Formats: sequence, structure tokens, C-alpha cells
Amino acid sequence: MTARTSATTVATLLRQSSAKCELRSILQVGTRPTAAVVRAAPSTTTLAAPGNLNRLRSLHTTPVWLKKKGREEKEQARGRPAPDAGSSSGTSKNSSNNASSGASASQHPTPTPEEVLDFADVNSRLTKLASHANESLKKIKMGGRFNPDLIGSVKVQPDRKESSESYPLRELASVIPKGGRTISILVHEAANIKPIMSAVQAHRDFNQQPQRSPDNELELILKVEPEKREDVAKRIKAICHDWRERIRDVRQRRDKLHAAWKKDGSLLPDAKRKADTELDKVIKAEVAKVDAAEKETTKATESK
Repeated sequence: MTARTSATTVATLLRQSSAKCELRSILQVGTRPTAAVVRAAPSTTTLAAPGNLNRLRSLHTTPVWLKKKGREEKEQARGRPAPDAGSSSGTSKNSSNNASSGASASQHPTPTPEEVLDFADVNSRLTKLASHANESLKKIKMGGRFNPDLIGSVKVQPDRKESSESYPLRELASVIPKGGRTISILVHEAANIKPIMSAVQAHRDFNQQPQRSPDNELELILKVEPEKREDVAKRIKAICHDWRERIRDVRQRRDKLHAAWKKDGSLLPDAKRKADTELDKVIKAEVAKVDAAEKETTKATESK
């Protein structure tokens, strides 16, 4: 009886050992259990013992066919390159856009309701507008179209087929006044002669093609026709009109801030009225500068 019991125990242990090995392969590889494992399953009650469970925990893995694919694997399966980490996600795009918009806004001081009478942001924007407008008026006073600096600033595209880059004419040639209303353009390289001629002819202020010099194959001669006083006056008026319009835009921008501060309670009504009054003084002073600049430029051109 003892020998028979021992033989039965040994057979049971062998079946359990074989079942453990096959269970391990099932968990790791995902194969289907054989009939032997199914038959051995009811008799493997010892597997449920606490000690055996602890030993079997290390065998637990997620089946291969149930493992979720990562984003890179999905993209590769679809034939698309996997994206770099944090390179072109929507979040990074939004952050870059916010950074660029913040950079443009940071060019001027940021106003606050606590310092409502500080118009540093307004003055900064007005200064930038004045610099641009005064530069345009200065070119008119220096001779309008007959201005070597204006001719030198004409954009030239040397090679339209291989590159879309353009360069100021002054980088490709020397611009030299020759007396009267004649200007000499000494081209550095012969390949740039035709592009320069096309650029000057297409420019709105010249609308004529420079002529080749008979004495120098690298020299172009440009004779600038004098502008009528009426045309010069119109140009001056247009520049100053645009200047005034942009000043009004600056005023409206700050007015909207005052209204928003009052609406959210960060600015009291009396403080808003005082800020509006002071802002009006700043804007009127700037408009007076525009009037003076327009009058001065007109007088300078009429005396020539």
C-alpha cells in the first residue's frame, strides 16, 4: 500500500511539473494549452498554496497579443516615420506660436492698471512710427527719386532659376551721382547687369530701364526725370496721412485697455477719466509733430 501511494504521488508530481513548464510557455509565448495540461489542471491543487503562488508570480507577463502598440510602432506599421519626442506635437506648435507673439509684444513696455498714467507703451509705439515716417520724408527732401540711397535700396534678384533670394542693388554695384539728374551704376559682375536693369525698370519710382554706357560694359546710366511738384506734394500728404492713421490705432489700443480695466474693477471711473485725458494730450502732441513735419517737407521741396 505504501509503495502504491508513493508511486501515485510521484506520478502526480511529474504531471504537475510538466504542467508548470507548459504554463510558463503559455504565459510567455502565448501557445494554446495541450490536453495534458487541461487534464492536469484539476489535480494541481497544490499550485493554489500560498507558497506556490509566491513562486509563480515571477512568471506572470502580459501576453504578446494583448500588449498595446506604442505610437512609434503604429506609425512604423503604417509606413510613416515615427515623430521625434516633443518635436512637432500640437503643444509644441502652440507654444512656439505663443512665444513668437510674445516676442513681438515684448518690443514695447507692458502697461498696468496700477501705473495707469505711465504711457511708456504708447510713447514706444509712437517713436517707432515717427522714425519710419521721418525716414520717408527725409528721402523726399534729399531729392525724391533722384537719391542714390533710394536707388541703392532697390531689390535685385540675380538668379531667378536657382534662387529666390534678392539683394539691395548697392551690394551688387556702386551708385554714383554724375551731375544734373544722371546717376552711374557700376556693376561688380557682368552676370548681374540684366537683373539690375530689370529691377530698376520694374521699380515704381523709376519705371525706366538704365542704359548701357558705350565706354564701359559694366556701367549703366540712369537719367531720373524730375517729379512734378503736385506729385511730390501728394507723396508727402500720403505719408503723413498714413502716419496719423497709425497714431489713431495706438490711441484705440490703449483706450481698449482702459475700458477693460474699468470693466474688471481694476481701474476706478475717476482714474479712467484722468488717464483718458492725459492720453489725449500725448496723442495731440504727436499729431502736432506730424503737421510740422508735413509743412517742413513741403516747404523744402517747393524751394528747389
